[in-house]
Amino acid sequence: MRRAALVGLLLAAACVRGKPEVPILNYHSVAPEGDEFTVAPPTFERELDWLVANGYRTVSLHDLLESRDHGRRLPERSVILTFDDGKEDALRTVLPALRKRGMRGTFFVITGAVGRPGYLTWDGVRALAAAGMEIGSHTVTHARLADLDKERVDEELRRSRAALESELGRPIEALAYPYNSVRASIRRAAGAAGYRVAVAGADHGSRDVLSLRRATVTGAMGPQDLQSICKP
Repeated sequence: MRRAALVGLLLAAACVRGKPEVPILNYHSVAPEGDEFTVAPPTFERELDWLVANGYRTVSLHDLLESRDHGRRLPERSVILTFDDGKEDALRTVLPALRKRGMRGTFFVITGAVGRPGYLTWDGVRALAAAGMEIGSHTVTHARLADLDKERVDEELRRSRAALESELGRPIEALAYPYNSVRASIRRAAGAAGYRVAVAGADHGSRDVLSLRRATVTGAMGPQDLQSICKP
């Protein structure tokens, strides 16, 4: 598929459902090469610079919760940057780029992958948290939850949250659904498992706090595409 067509499809899908009051961007890997969801480091740097140049300020999902629950005003042109999977480039590449610009991010960790080649170690996850980054769950095995029975869904949600809380010594309130996919029953399971906020994709996301819509940033995109994603 040509780049322009792919971008157009992604942006059109993102407009179908209601969206949260703050744009939420979904990154995966930031590396020199990889699949379609891998963003090259120079492109990532240019995208961050575009956000800064256009007055965007990064906030966390917790900040969004506080705004909704307690009326705490978010900065104008707020944006939430999320990073899925817990790949090792989160610490090696993404964190330095964010800190250089005084930005924050939310990192969703597949707990069963921690320590595997190409993924963060628990020391790496703790380093992200110590740097002021928000840490959330991306389940234990990254299974598509809609394909699992109720008991497996509950296990994926609860075990991953428990592991993160044990390793980090702090509450974990955020979840990213694998493959950005969620159903009503899974949303209810996430709330019952103790999550206060969760993010999904353009097809299943909404304004609901347990299925917040976010836009995926692919390697085919660039700074010029963020304008369409982030516009009010």
